[in-house]
Amino acid sequence: LSNLVATLSPAATSAMSCKRSRPLRVLAIGNTIIDTVLTMPQVPVDDKVWVHSKKRFVGGQGSNAAQDMALLGLEVSFVTRLGDDDDGSWARRHFKSLGLDTRHCIVAPGALTMSATVTIGTDAMCRSCLMHRDPKMFEAGAEDVVQAVDLGEFDAVYTDGFQLDLAMPLVRAAAERGMPVVADVEVVDEDTRVLAALATDLIAPAASLCQLAECEEPEEAVKTLASRLGPGRAVIATAGDRGSFGAQHGSHDSAVYVSACKCNAQDTVGAGDAYHAGYVHALLSRGRSDLRELMAFATKVAAALVETPGPTVTREALERWKII
Repeated sequence: LSNLVATLSPAATSAMSCKRSRPLRVLAIGNTIIDTVLTMPQVPVDDKVWVHSKKRFVGGQGSNAAQDMALLGLEVSFVTRLGDDDDGSWARRHFKSLGLDTRHCIVAPGALTMSATVTIGTDAMCRSCLMHRDPKMFEAGAEDVVQAVDLGEFDAVYTDGFQLDLAMPLVRAAAERGMPVVADVEVVDEDTRVLAALATDLIAPAASLCQLAECEEPEEAVKTLASRLGPGRAVIATAGDRGSFGAQHGSHDSAVYVSACKCNAQDTVGAGDAYHAGYVHALLSRGRSDLRELMAFATKVAAALVETPGPTVTREALERWKII
């Protein structure tokens, strides 16, 4: 990771630009997954149970974050892959209803949109995700879509760490321009290690960052990773109800800790994505001078999501938490 950082353009470490008169715009890149969410007190093992509720949502890590950013008031253009099936058509209509720019969505001919069945045990707030991915989805080329994106239209780039053939060319170009790049890494491999080195703001599950840093504790992991990156970089580990841990380059002595908000938890699916959306909004609207403030705002958005059934937050929940 440290060797990769040394190859970055100096522009990638510059501070984000001042607020503009036009609305703040984000290019979001990542997965769209149609979620069927089933809730029950306990998830059975080798048994049968009647579920308490069954609902369908346009979800997926990148999609959740993009929708949440739009609800927070950002202008969002979404780069994703969809099938040419009914689910893909529904997703596009849903994105447009929220004001998302869908010009850069790829529709894969003859492919099924990715889907998942999510089971939630409400007694212990535990979940399992059973996901389906059609190989035809990834036969659709990305080069034309990537070349059509004008990064000059955007104030930041966000990626959920998936579909990196779409994300990496845009992340590299954004880094060369000195733009904020906020990235998640759920799966640690050679490609996501490169992504982690390019991100100005790396926000990922604590387990992933501990693996990247080869540390056992998230507090040490964020400090270790932040120390390897250049000026203006931040690393944040999300740890569910344990809260989140953050560090900026140069903060060798201590990490920032923000506890999780007390809330009436209904559904934790998408909580990390909501945290990312809140962080991006706070970063662009407030600047990066106070990491704790950015993390605290992101934590409130995640809490609003946890009180909301489904993988995306609602305006009502955001208003209840006095976020909008």
